[in-house]
Amino acid sequence: MGKKIKEFITYWGTSLKDWKDNRLESRFVVERDEELLQQGAISGGRKMEKISINDIFQDGVVTGVDMENGYFPLAVYGNDDIIIEITNCDEEQGGWHRNMGADEWVFQYKGDRTIKCETGDIRINEGEMSVIPRGVAHQNVGHGTNIEITIYCRNALKQLASSDPDEARKSMKIKDGKPVEEPVTLDSAIN
Repeated sequence: MGKKIKEFITYWGTSLKDWKDNRLESRFVVERDEELLQQGAISGGRKMEKISINDIFQDGVVTGVDMENGYFPLAVYGNDDIIIEITNCDEEQGGWHRNMGADEWVFQYKGDRTIKCETGDIRINEGEMSVIPRGVAHQNVGHGTNIEITIYCRNALKQLASSDPDEARKSMKIKDGKPVEEPVTLDSAIN
């Protein structure tokens, strides 16, 4: 027998719908033997592999600037609802883009850029994120070396966290295993 640990079981994210009475959508905790838990990875199951963004985007590999003879953004994961893509457009993108089939969640992993947009420009700094709604024309303008992670999502994205850091932190707080604030749901989305 190995060390006893707690395993937190969820069905959809770590907080969304986790506090409902319906057992199929509730969060629960089981006590496990850590050694036995880790044997699952040894004996089967889906293996986790890593992709190094920093190793892929070396000097001379710039995406989205020369849209005819350069590099496309790199699609790294996906399913029927989402595609996760990485790009490093370090100057003005080679044209405007309008995605008619998906919202685009954009996260600035490194550096910063401006998203020129028909609804108003927005500057995204390292560690910041936004959503470009489907059908909105935009152009990325990188300000030097940068890396962006984009998730294209066919279903419209809803903002679940406040843009105010203090309010966002309050919504994350748990005490005695329960949320301090009313838990977020898709029905209680900000937009």
